[in-house]
Amino acid sequence: MMTIIYFILILGITVFIHELGHFMFAKRYGVYVYEFSIGMGPKLFKFNRKNDETNYCIRLLPIGGFVQMAGEEVEEDKNMPIEKSLRSKTAFQRFMIMVAGVMMNFILAFVFLFFLGLFNDVSVNNIYIDGSTIKNLNNNDKIVEVDGHFVNNYDKLALELTIVSDKDFTMVVEDSKGNEKEIDVYPIALGKNGLPYKKDFGFEVNNVKISKSSLKEVSVGDTIVSVNGTKITNNLELLNELYKAKEEMLLTLKDKNSKTREVKVTVKENKADELLGYSYGFYITGEKVTGFFGALKYACLKFFSTVEQMVFTVLYLITGDISLNMLSGPVGIFSVVGDAGRAGFSSVISLLSLICINVGFINFLPLPAFDGGHILFIIIEKIKGSRINPKVENIIHNIGFILLMILMVLVTYNDIIRLF
Repeated sequence: MMTIIYFILILGITVFIHELGHFMFAKRYGVYVYEFSIGMGPKLFKFNRKNDETNYCIRLLPIGGFVQMAGEEVEEDKNMPIEKSLRSKTAFQRFMIMVAGVMMNFILAFVFLFFLGLFNDVSVNNIYIDGSTIKNLNNNDKIVEVDGHFVNNYDKLALELTIVSDKDFTMVVEDSKGNEKEIDVYPIALGKNGLPYKKDFGFEVNNVKISKSSLKEVSVGDTIVSVNGTKITNNLELLNELYKAKEEMLLTLKDKNSKTREVKVTVKENKADELLGYSYGFYITGEKVTGFFGALKYACLKFFSTVEQMVFTVLYLITGDISLNMLSGPVGIFSVVGDAGRAGFSSVISLLSLICINVGFINFLPLPAFDGGHILFIIIEKIKGSRINPKVENIIHNIGFILLMILMVLVTYNDIIRLF
């Protein structure tokens, strides 16, 4: 139930603040607004304010919204005074009306990021090694490249690791003296319990301690000291050894009373396991920031690194490094919202910030049906020195909208397939 509430709130706030930007600037420049709507599909309810022509509506599907302004339609409203039409406004005024939604999304995201930095433990420049099972990869080494692609922040690193996925790859890292070296990385696929994919060990772990067990010889609370004689001090080392384990392995366990014992464990195949992700054999850390200026630094760096990640995502879609199957729509967002809700309120706010930036960035793309598409036509108009035929512009935007809906259906289909 809370997932549904968070989902509606996150999308509702993101859409509301975006459409509010369009609405505020339309009103500021004297454009007649027929409707301010949050959601799509059938109307749930509507209301009007005194001395205000606008219908304020809430619609059934919380996946969008719109501000319907005079002058956007193909056939002009004959009863509407020309000075109330969007088409009567200057290029600058129309530009501000169109870009206002993006601006509001970005401002809200920045504010939320600032407060996240102010009230939580956060780090910036998270590309420094803080624990590794890979030879020659040491603490405080800085990741510079992943599979030939430059990396300068956590979001870019996360994107590049998503692209390489399960493939072996090479990283370039820089040590504390400024010397660069190449590191070979061999990802380990993880199952839904966080252990090597499709392997059943009869237990689950959390920070090298047994958290769940179906074996009589292994108890909850036991600490794994070694696997097949190899000492274990952290989860990375444990994953490495469990990945190597074949049909049987020897565990050295320490119980709650610090008594050690050896236990033989049979490794079975788990055909029903679900792929959770990949372990790359290292942890990363960054510079911790606190206080007002620390929060401001975090908000600035996180905002721009997220925008950069979006830019490279679009570029990689064009080059084919990222496929459409990797994109998520409303169903995928719903799943992520559930995970964020279970992680806590701060994770929900972080996700809201990310979605606000994503919505703002996507709307700014110079494509038909997006705000950026309208802005592109305004720029073309200024370059050619005359207005573009409204019918031609509307046809192009309508085609863009149809293509956008087709893309949404494909992405939603992929989201549903991933769920099952």
